[in-house]
Amino acid sequence: MFSRILKSLGFCVIDSVRGIVAIVLLLVALICVAGCVPQKSESPGKVQKTVELHYQLGVNCLNEGKTPQAIKELLAAQMLAPGNADVEHAIGLAYQRKGMYDQAIEQYKKALEKDPKLTEAKNNLGTAYLAKGETDEAIPKFEECLKDPAYLTPEKAAYNLGVAYNQKKDIDKAIVSYERATLLKEDNINALFNLGFCYEEKKDLAKALENYKKALNVDPSFKEALYRMGLIYQERKEYSAASEAFGKVIEIDPEYMAAHLKLGELLLIEGKQAEGIKKLEFVSKSDPDGQIGQEAKRLIENASKPKQE
Repeated sequence: MFSRILKSLGFCVIDSVRGIVAIVLLLVALICVAGCVPQKSESPGKVQKTVELHYQLGVNCLNEGKTPQAIKELLAAQMLAPGNADVEHAIGLAYQRKGMYDQAIEQYKKALEKDPKLTEAKNNLGTAYLAKGETDEAIPKFEECLKDPAYLTPEKAAYNLGVAYNQKKDIDKAIVSYERATLLKEDNINALFNLGFCYEEKKDLAKALENYKKALNVDPSFKEALYRMGLIYQERKEYSAASEAFGKVIEIDPEYMAAHLKLGELLLIEGKQAEGIKKLEFVSKSDPDGQIGQEAKRLIENASKPKQE
């Protein structure tokens, strides 16, 4: 009916000291204009243009974070063109943005009933299942996407498949999927980062570092990758490299308290007690009630205890 301007959902796992899975909507940016209500006397051609306008406005508002307004516009398009695959798909995206995963799943299924070749909707259906924790439902959807030779962004499905296997604690299969994602798109920064984290889980620190470095080649300001590298260097007792990594994190984000904490800990390890305590006191004052601040207090207390002969 009209050109598709929606792209697939991709799951993004960014793990520093957290374990957060966040959904990332990838939508083409459009200029937001005012809504339009069609008149009953409009010709079929004019109705079609009105549907297109509602659709574009819906996607535009969704991209701007105006989800309720997006749903209003898209439902208006649906009323004028019931059963249009693109409209049903877009409504699914809007519902998923609001956390209405059951309704999103229903919409994606409607879109696929009308257009089984709409692989973006199939990928997004998989992400909705993932958001509900239904990995066994999600995995076949991503696998089907990867079997579609016409799918223009298979790296998304491969990445999402890796996330699904991560959720199932199947690290080996997650690694296979993330590696496939990086083969399909070399600068797939989230896949590279997650590969690094998976190899950390397997205690293969050399491969973990290799993938974190690749992620940094894509984006030198990727502070989470730098932080993980610092942790690995510290574990390997390469304290100078660890300090450098944590220092770079702080240059990028001066409020990254976990990196300040680790620098303070390293100073204590290197025998620089006064400097280490000063750094840890800064962390403790900056995060007095948080987990990082409490750990800083513990390290200060331990460092202040008289050493036994």
